[in-house]
Amino acid sequence: METYDFKEEKIILSHFKPKILQPQIAADYIKTSLEFLPKDIHPMDQIELHKQIGEMVYATLTDKAMLAHQLKESLKNTNT
Repeated sequence: METYDFKEEKIILSHFKPKILQPQIAADYIKTSLEFLPKDIHPMDQIELHKQIGEMVYATLTDKAMLAHQLKESLKNTNT
């Protein structure tokens, strides 16, 4: 996850890793954060970073959507 703190003008990258196999609540994750100032990063690198993070988020969402669709189809097949 990437956020921008306007008050302190810094970028915060956070990674959440599950502690257990099937996490159910927020406490089931370990959070690691990396904070840095945008002025320390070249503008082209900032653009590439935003692009890569956007691609990762999109890939995760599409994976979850496909799993949901497959589950829905499996349930339909089970009912018939």
